[in-house]
Amino acid sequence: MSVPEVLSALTTPFAPNGDVSVDAFRRNLHRLVDLVDGVFVAGTTGEFLALTAKEHALLVESCLDTFGPDRTVVHVGSHSTAQSIRLTRTAKNLGAERFAALTPYYLAASTQGILRHWAAIKEACDGELYGYVFPDVALTDLPPEELPEVLKSGISGIKVSATASTRVKEYLDHAPQGFKLWSGNDADIPGVMAVGGYGSVSGVSGACPRPWNALRDAMANGDEQAVSRAQQTITGIVPVLGPSIANLKHALDLQGLNGGTCRMTIDGPDQSTQKKIAAVVDLANKYPPQGVSHEA
Repeated sequence: MSVPEVLSALTTPFAPNGDVSVDAFRRNLHRLVDLVDGVFVAGTTGEFLALTAKEHALLVESCLDTFGPDRTVVHVGSHSTAQSIRLTRTAKNLGAERFAALTPYYLAASTQGILRHWAAIKEACDGELYGYVFPDVALTDLPPEELPEVLKSGISGIKVSATASTRVKEYLDHAPQGFKLWSGNDADIPGVMAVGGYGSVSGVSGACPRPWNALRDAMANGDEQAVSRAQQTITGIVPVLGPSIANLKHALDLQGLNGGTCRMTIDGPDQSTQKKIAAVVDLANKYPPQGVSHEA
């Protein structure tokens, strides 16, 4: 049974005055460090669009201090290639070695535009770069049959979310052997691995990591019954927490980890949803924490 690399897509806690709460961010990092394979910092779940370059660097530095460069993937997507390159160079100077970049967004780009964008970032990072395909929010899409063309950029893998995450097999059918693919659908890790995927970038595991830790451990041990139990729990948790960054932050609050406020205009959970969040947090925390080997 293949063992996934589970990367937690981190939320960014903001204090009531709007500042990044670095202490709260670091507390969650220390809680996660022995439960997941690594972290994905300043991505969609981290409200990267609302971060300044200085804040981006602060979050990256915190992740590198706790997880190290092998276990930290830095998202450097931005409004333009030039801005992405600046973020990349700063993260590289801090010691980052693994990077990811969303396709150009807001104004849809062609396949050649994606290629140019990723190639420039790859040249700047001088490390592993993963493309990030999320057409539902970026507008730019990368059909699976166009993957071979953008591989000329030098990317080592892709992360696929929402609509793109329904095409895992199709992307892998057009990819070379050893190509890494992470799915943003953190409720379907066994399915992703079964067709040759590499793992998951999981926003929900950043708030409630134990079921994903249990799933990974069970897959490593080839324990199909434990895989089924963990997967059943995950399938119940993701629909409650996954649709909303605010829901993830409320789940952190319930665990005394100070999820903070959202800087972007995201509604908080209503009372009915808060009760559902409390129930799934309680369910998730019934799993005893197990260490991970970090050898995915």
